[in-house]
Amino acid sequence: MKKRCKAYQRFILESMGIYFLFLSCLMMGQVKQKKQLTAADYHLWSTLRTKTISDKGNWASYQLQYESKKDTLFVKSTKGNIRYAYPHGYEGSFNGEKWFGCKMHDTLVMQNLVTGDLQYTPNVSSFVFTKNGKYLLQFLKQAENKSELVIKDRKGKIAGRIADVSSWKLDATGNALVYCVDSVSHYSVGMLELGKTIVKRNIVTDTSKGFQNLSWRGNRIAFMQQDISNAKVFYYTTDDKKLIRFAPEGREDFPQDMQISMRNGSIMLSPDGERVFFELEENAVTPEASGTGVQIWNAADKLLYPNKQLFGAPAERNKLAVWWPKSNRFFQITDKKLPEGALNGDFTYAISYDPLAYEPQSNYDGVRDIFITELSTGKRKMILEKHSGDIMTLLMSPNGKYISYPKAGSWWVYDIAKETHTNITENLSVSFFNEQYDRPSDPMAYGNPGWTANDQSILLYDEFDIWEVSPDGSSRVRLTRGREKGISFRIKPLNAQQQTKTDAYELHTGQFHFNDQLILEAHEKSTGSSGYYSWNRREGAKPLVWEAKKTNQFLKAVNSDAFLYVVQSYECAPRIVFQSDFKARGRELVQSNPQQEDYHWGKAEQIHYTVKGKQLSGLLIYPADYQIGKRYPMVVQIYQRQFQYLHDYSNPTVFEEGGFNISNFSAQGYFVLRPDIVYELGEVGSSATACVLAATDAVIAKGLVDPSKIGLIGHSFGGYETDFIITQTDRFATAIAGAAWTDLVSAYLYIGGNYQKPDFWRAEYDQLRVGKSLFEDTESYLRNSSVLQAANVHTPLLAWTGAEDRHVNYYQSIEFYLALRRLGKTHTMLIYPGEGHILVDGSHQKDLTQRTEEWFGYYLKNEPLKSWMVADPH
Repeated sequence: MKKRCKAYQRFILESMGIYFLFLSCLMMGQVKQKKQLTAADYHLWSTLRTKTISDKGNWASYQLQYESKKDTLFVKSTKGNIRYAYPHGYEGSFNGEKWFGCKMHDTLVMQNLVTGDLQYTPNVSSFVFTKNGKYLLQFLKQAENKSELVIKDRKGKIAGRIADVSSWKLDATGNALVYCVDSVSHYSVGMLELGKTIVKRNIVTDTSKGFQNLSWRGNRIAFMQQDISNAKVFYYTTDDKKLIRFAPEGREDFPQDMQISMRNGSIMLSPDGERVFFELEENAVTPEASGTGVQIWNAADKLLYPNKQLFGAPAERNKLAVWWPKSNRFFQITDKKLPEGALNGDFTYAISYDPLAYEPQSNYDGVRDIFITELSTGKRKMILEKHSGDIMTLLMSPNGKYISYPKAGSWWVYDIAKETHTNITENLSVSFFNEQYDRPSDPMAYGNPGWTANDQSILLYDEFDIWEVSPDGSSRVRLTRGREKGISFRIKPLNAQQQTKTDAYELHTGQFHFNDQLILEAHEKSTGSSGYYSWNRREGAKPLVWEAKKTNQFLKAVNSDAFLYVVQSYECAPRIVFQSDFKARGRELVQSNPQQEDYHWGKAEQIHYTVKGKQLSGLLIYPADYQIGKRYPMVVQIYQRQFQYLHDYSNPTVFEEGGFNISNFSAQGYFVLRPDIVYELGEVGSSATACVLAATDAVIAKGLVDPSKIGLIGHSFGGYETDFIITQTDRFATAIAGAAWTDLVSAYLYIGGNYQKPDFWRAEYDQLRVGKSLFEDTESYLRNSSVLQAANVHTPLLAWTGAEDRHVNYYQSIEFYLALRRLGKTHTMLIYPGEGHILVDGSHQKDLTQRTEEWFGYYLKNEPLKSWMVADPH
């Protein structure tokens, strides 16, 4: 009986299997056939940008950007399917969970997210919601850069109007406003308190000159007024309503050859509101007659002649000064001897330096001596000698107690009060500096994102982990365990307090409160997988999201744990994923480019290869309609390290700055290889050649490509590599080089685009990686110059450059053109008028993209020769 039952069950299962096989075959026959992607379809693709999330996370806004420039802003419910669209919308913001406002051209659009009702207000220059959600402030355009402020309450009723507003600023609470009025009859500064009721207060009125440059900290407001001879600075306390004025006239402590600068944004208040900082500028001087107009260039000049003519000497630029309103003391901080500087975290000290002290130097940033000045006493002393000229290597702690800086492979902390320097990473077994750095200069630090509250401890990054270190180095704790997993953790700043400040005079790191939950960005370098973790002291790092894809554009709600992010891969177009809290499962909110499903699309794959014992990776993009067993043409696109782009989605487009788009080529039946390249100092050309050939061989070994139909392409440094490689090997059927260096001797003896420095630094310290001057190691410059080995070129080459390129001078491409012309080689060069290092004109981008595809089409796919490739017979 049991045997018969089992036999019957087997018969039923087999019958069902045949039925489902038949059904699946029938359904497969009904699958929609995919189309071949062509240039006519590219306009369908958009780029997804997250914008904002409402305070409780019930709504999110995002933008789809199109190559047609017909961008659209959207608002989407995170709990349902409601979605609102705003063609050409921008500057969107939420007011609680009920209202959303954005600009469409010069019209303000207000949408009730609950009812869907719309309100339109034309002629709006800007708008803002108060933080308490009670009011909408609209600034309606008036003549001569003035606006009418219209205040509306929650019901949309007008609660107040102020005409002729020339500038305005909200306080830190977002519930009070200070503004300047420029009317026909008078000028004034006023203040609004926007609470349960609106309280209007006049601060100052004048009939002669207007006011500008508002600054607000706590209960202190500062602003300026232009006078006939010199500007004035005003200081107002909102609690006791006291107004104090600073006027330079008659002051013995004010420099007679200077005046207060009225440059926008040139006034600041200290964090405690007790000091006002502003800029001074040189009094106008009538220039002397230039005589014959001859230029005098002295080799010992601190600045290059054109740089000084364009930007002036640092000693002549604006200086920083401070005023104590309560005591009426004034002090000039930077001067002609030390003209550049920045303030410490609490604005009680300033660092200053002379950027030209050791000029002329061959490095771009050079070195300089760093001085610190105690503002209360004016006492100044040097704290660092010949420190890096990269000001971002000198970071202040938020509360003003310390200065951190990297030196000789360690992190150091200067204690301002104790006047001591401490190596805080000494004898640690891990490095806090880029372990893969392969340029002839000091490796870059992985970073210092900030300090904990009250400057208790500094946070540092090694390659994988976040460390907490006390200012004296006595306590050094690793907060994450990324090294064991090969995952790099970095803190995601969620608010302004956590951001590093890099304003003109304010240079300090972020501040983090460890009682709060931190969000960490996580990335696995070996695979490209990424995600986000939450971290707190008690539980450590807990995964929120982890994908074998690229995750970015993280946004968290202010008043809840709701958050969203974008996830993408080469095969999967970017989509927004929403999570209602840290424990909830992610839910797709928006999928961009759904039309991709209608077309054949390629895939991205990691490849491995070895060069001189080093295991390297590259990424390989497959043809969109790949068929097993068929051999395809391949284009190798080169720069430096490109495996990091494994999971980047690429919109097809004809508008490319460099004329090459991997999705276009995938759709056209090419493999695209993007290899990692590592370098030996002094052997940049041969290093690139070895790595590119090894990566190419690894793909050939897979039996995927036709070895006789492989092209090479690169732009800028990649263009240099392309030109050099074809002097070393005939492996490639053709090549395209954009804006390339070709002659390292003439490139060395060249002045870069901003006239800041000679381009010595590019070879001695940076990308060209020679490590010595032209005169110390002439042979390396000659050996690595493509133009001197042009006789070895047998590869047909297309080159392009911008006629106005001053980053890599366009004559570098002409040199190689002339060499190949003299040698009778197959070569065509394109020079785009009015363009710089990259192409920005859409018609030029489209032209280069088309010519790039036609060039590779002829040499790699046997397509017809285009007329522009044929030599002019006349």
